[in-house]
Amino acid sequence: MKNYIILLLTFAGLLAAVAQAKPKPEDLLLNTDPEPDLAQAGFVDLFDGNTLDGWTVRGGAMEFEVKEGSIVGTCVKGQPNGFLCTDKNYGDFIFTADFKWEVLGNSGIMFRAGARTEKGKERVFGYQSEMDNKERAYTGGIYGEAMGGWKYPLSKPVGHTAARAAIKNHKEWNRVTIHAQGNVLKTWVNGVPCSHLINDERAEGFFGLQVHSGPQGTIHWKNIRIMELDKDEDSVDLFAADDFNSWQHANGKSVGDGWTLTDGVVFRHAKKAGDIVTKQEYKNFDLTFEFKISEGGNSGVKYRSHNHYGPEYQVLDDERHSNGKDPNKTVASLYDLKAAVVDKVAKPAMEWNSGRIVAKGSILQHWLNGQLVMEVDQESEDWKKRLGASKYKKTPDFGSKAGRILLQDHSDKVWYRNVMIRNLDN
Repeated sequence: MKNYIILLLTFAGLLAAVAQAKPKPEDLLLNTDPEPDLAQAGFVDLFDGNTLDGWTVRGGAMEFEVKEGSIVGTCVKGQPNGFLCTDKNYGDFIFTADFKWEVLGNSGIMFRAGARTEKGKERVFGYQSEMDNKERAYTGGIYGEAMGGWKYPLSKPVGHTAARAAIKNHKEWNRVTIHAQGNVLKTWVNGVPCSHLINDERAEGFFGLQVHSGPQGTIHWKNIRIMELDKDEDSVDLFAADDFNSWQHANGKSVGDGWTLTDGVVFRHAKKAGDIVTKQEYKNFDLTFEFKISEGGNSGVKYRSHNHYGPEYQVLDDERHSNGKDPNKTVASLYDLKAAVVDKVAKPAMEWNSGRIVAKGSILQHWLNGQLVMEVDQESEDWKKRLGASKYKKTPDFGSKAGRILLQDHSDKVWYRNVMIRNLDN
């Protein structure tokens, strides 16, 4: 038995080593694009130059402050990795920032990042544009922070020569630019092309300025700007006209006063507002949206729905609503059928979360804040068992044919915005 346990531990260690192994240099794609035009219209500041408004420290308790128009992060010995993170999530974008070291230490810029709890502590994970003060000179490479290690090291002997030499002096201002659109991620340092990664692990998340654990490190950032990009030209805003022209009450009548639409925000606020549905039916689609639920509130986004019935992306205050005790009924779960993963990252009641539903053929996916949290195949035996044990077992063709998108009235206040759909049948 002892030898068997040792063998299992050795095998587990080998698997971990494989997961952490760097990609082979010959498998890395080269970034040959010029740096995006940073003078074009559309960029906004993420840092106002005076305060840390819009930013929150996550992970280890590193020190972050504003000095002379820049954000300064200082390593606190004995603390785990610390991150100053944007309060808002971003999906597709062009991001740029200037950086330098006052005291050399490990650092980086997280993007499309998330946070989860590990051993009772908050752990930031996601993509990181490396800031490297070591001889290997990987600044501009892409690391998977708590997400498998190196995704794109600057390890091509010839192809990355210019990228590795892009920083001339670590203690002078340098510039990093990150372009993320769909699953294509590219970086530049001081205008020099660095990474070209194709990766589907994260669709969106926050930015985080990292101060790595260690004996020292003081890093400065300034001119932190972003231009958000349209996710897809084929996506349609279901509230584009700032009205309910594309929607109706589930009973076929016009949307009543219980729902309002102001500055792109849909608000269910009154008693007996009723469910509302799209006038058009969809079968295969990619739906993205943001939602905010009231304290103790309950709502949901149903799809492929008929007569109020359809698969439901649960919208819930897990902490206060009684449904939060049932894993199959927590936020982002496929209501009453399959629970979202336990390590999902959900923001609390009265804060905006981003949701995504992908329905293609028999595959249904739920995403929460850029993380895939539920996937099921309607042709699998697992689905048949789940459906047979649910309240939908007597509903013919449940969730398998084209239907309407439904925003649920569950007698609680709920807000939706940026409700975008891409029809995958076209």
